[in-house]
Amino acid sequence: MNDNQDTSQTSHAQGTNITNAAATDAGTPASATDATPHTSAAHTAPAAPSAVVAGLIVDELLRLGMVDAVVCPGSRSAPLARALVQAADAAKVRLHVRIDERSAAFLALGLASRTRKVTPVITTSGTAVANLVPAMVEATASGIPLLALTADRPAHYRGTGANQTIVQDRLFADASVVEFDLDGTAPVTNATAAQIRARIDRVVAAMASGAGHLNVRFVEPLVPGDDSVADIPEGRADGGPWTTIAPTNSNNVGAAAIAANSAPTSPANAASTATIDISRRTLVIAGSNAPHLPELEDLPTIAEPNAYAPAHPVHPLAAGTFAQIPPEQIVLVGRPTLHRGISKLLANPDIELTVVSDAENHGFGVEFPDVTANARAVVKHVQTMGDQDPQWTKICEAASELAVKSVRETITESIEAEEPLTGFHVAAALTDSLRTGDNVVLGASNPVRDASYTGLPFPGVNTYAGRGAAGIDGTVATAIGIALASDREHADEIRPPRTIALMGDLTFQHDSAALAIGPLEPRPENLTIVVANDAGGGIFETLEAGSPALRGSFERIFGTPQNVDFEGICQAYGVEHVHVDRLPDLLAQLHPDTDVDGIRVIEVATTRATRRQLHHKLAYNAEIGVLDKH
Repeated sequence: MNDNQDTSQTSHAQGTNITNAAATDAGTPASATDATPHTSAAHTAPAAPSAVVAGLIVDELLRLGMVDAVVCPGSRSAPLARALVQAADAAKVRLHVRIDERSAAFLALGLASRTRKVTPVITTSGTAVANLVPAMVEATASGIPLLALTADRPAHYRGTGANQTIVQDRLFADASVVEFDLDGTAPVTNATAAQIRARIDRVVAAMASGAGHLNVRFVEPLVPGDDSVADIPEGRADGGPWTTIAPTNSNNVGAAAIAANSAPTSPANAASTATIDISRRTLVIAGSNAPHLPELEDLPTIAEPNAYAPAHPVHPLAAGTFAQIPPEQIVLVGRPTLHRGISKLLANPDIELTVVSDAENHGFGVEFPDVTANARAVVKHVQTMGDQDPQWTKICEAASELAVKSVRETITESIEAEEPLTGFHVAAALTDSLRTGDNVVLGASNPVRDASYTGLPFPGVNTYAGRGAAGIDGTVATAIGIALASDREHADEIRPPRTIALMGDLTFQHDSAALAIGPLEPRPENLTIVVANDAGGGIFETLEAGSPALRGSFERIFGTPQNVDFEGICQAYGVEHVHVDRLPDLLAQLHPDTDVDGIRVIEVATTRATRRQLHHKLAYNAEIGVLDKH
């Protein structure tokens, strides 16, 4: 298709020149009145199309539940920025301005992770849009409603060499579940205003399963000659969206994405409910972002830190025991991402695997998790029958108790031997300090794994981790977003709940620029960032690359030590910095009654030299202990 045309076909959505189309989607017939540009008695001339289109977009997003928006400075996006400022001045939305689009996108991701409401990040055209890709990938893989609201130049500039002009309406491809290219260059009529509102409703409805992209082409003038507010056609009188759409992925603006991403044997045709006979040895595995299912509440469950907190938790190290004393069936909820022992269980063809999934496209063609094609059934709902085998329950409890004991004894022995701290010790200190209402943000590398060993998930503690695509990108910005969203929820309290982020030194360094928060912007009130500084990539110490036979090249290409002054970084951004190298000092800093005024960074001196030995010891002690007992 010619780039100069006003119609853009993407892998997810059909884009049309809305402002020149009849209002068929909105159910509004075209008429002589509709064909007339909208005007108001308060204005002698109609407002510029860009201002009206931007006002419509912002107003409809507010009707769809938007409470936060992140804006990056730019000329082409000025209409959107001004419309959001006007909404913020009217206390309709909380505005956050950031100069780095990459961090801005992760800030919006953090906000949306907490609120579960559509949260836009607004950018100008060109490379500004490309900087959103990492956050969009994570949002789509995790099912978070992050909206890339990007400004673009009119279509006739494409392919001409015009400044700051790329083909950005198809930039995200599989990194979003829905994309739409909106032409905002023509005068807006009542009919086309209805079209715009209805199309936004479609985009946001599709975002129930991930990130969305709304690319808007604006024409000059981008700002008015004065500070006047553009008059826009009214929305629904009840304050709701133009079109109320049930949130399901089938509401994608185009059905092509669903057809393209469907497996040959789509689970959509599977039975919607499975009956699980729990008299058989049954184990539940709750992966990343797994929802709580009351039907499975009484069953032994291995849960990742950012899943629900089960009533009968089984420690993940017990997976080694189950390789020897296997369950007969596994019920999988969410997407498991952390532990190789669990992956082996799920791949065992002798264990019957039932996957509970809504069977929608969750981005990148993933309808349900089944890496080894071992699932016997994929269902939307489960029910149980029969009674649990008491002996199996005892095995699960014993395996879990000995795994917990192995963790605690390993930590105690290390402390008594006065060995240097590791990130594992730091995670243990964190989990020991948590209380009901706390928010925890875990780096996607070692911290989330360490926290799964030291106790998370906890009831009453909200845990977040970027395990959708499992990158270390944007962790600081995400934590700031989660803290800001939590602060808003508890605005009437003297002291909002804590948000504590745990990450490694490379993760912190990777996103330290997210600490740049302007003096006019909302800041977190109670955010602690704990940095386990082991001078490099500790995760690789526990993987194949860290084996003794490969140590010759390890440090340069995997260890990657950095000489970075974290205290200096914090000082540059006006953030409190504390350095500790003893466990008692860390526990004191993490005590729930410690006052935190805004953001502080606790840098903990750790080592990665003993990580590999430590992990082998943990797994060995947990597995051998259970086998000896049974």
